[in-house]
Amino acid sequence: MDSARQGAAGGWRRFAVIVAVVAYALVAALCRPLTGVALGAVLVAGVPLSGVGVFRRPRRAEPVGRRSVALWLGLGVLAGAFELGVRLGPDDAAHPTLSTLADPALSTYPGRVLGYLLWIGAGLWLVSR
Repeated sequence: MDSARQGAAGGWRRFAVIVAVVAYALVAALCRPLTGVALGAVLVAGVPLSGVGVFRRPRRAEPVGRRSVALWLGLGVLAGAFELGVRLGPDDAAHPTLSTLADPALSTYPGRVLGYLLWIGAGLWLVSR
């Protein structure tokens, strides 16, 4: 196959993925939040993407320095500790959790569509690296 055909095939593949992601978001956003059906909608896309991310070999693996690992691990632990502390602490407007902050946007259908698009887009971006 020559490079022009490969480029066209790649363009159609990308277009098909975008159409599938948008269709998924439009359907998944119909689910009422915090229900078993909404969990199923998240798992339908999340499990396969997680599998691809775990089992796919990266194109190029560059060594990661200890400082970089320490920085990202520290940020992750700090964010997790903050969210856990706020979750276990008082549930008030002065100390909202991330889910409380996102709730007004995700309570509407367009907000949920955008949330699903951002979530699945981030997952696709991560597994493509």
